[in-house]
Amino acid sequence: MKNAPSASSEEELLQLRNDGKISEPEYQDLRAAIQKSAPRESDGPQLQVERSWSKRKFGKTAFVLMLIGLVLPSVCYLGVEMMARASDGNAHAAIGPWFFLGVTLEIAAFVSGILAWPDVLGKATVITVSVIVVLALLFIS
Repeated sequence: MKNAPSASSEEELLQLRNDGKISEPEYQDLRAAIQKSAPRESDGPQLQVERSWSKRKFGKTAFVLMLIGLVLPSVCYLGVEMMARASDGNAHAAIGPWFFLGVTLEIAAFVSGILAWPDVLGKATVITVSVIVVLALLFIS
């Protein structure tokens, strides 16, 4: 079953061919291009389901990135701090790599959350990362 835009375009192409404005090979090429680009109605709901599933999966990924960006640097820094205390060393230099790891993961989570905004987890990620950034800026200043 043809949709309306495709049918009217094919009728216009047929009229152009009948008027002699385009040749038969041009008509066949254009007709094939129209049929390729015309969306099929049977693909519509399936593509919609795949897109929503993809957004949902991307929202979960953003949320997990956010959690990893919060937990992993904290745990690693605390581990380095405990090891430094046990050996009477200074662990203040060890905060740098873990801080930048956390910032990098939070930026990735924020961008992923924006891309997955239709999903609840995408929104939760963006809002949580935004609140963390605001609190960090208030704490620093």
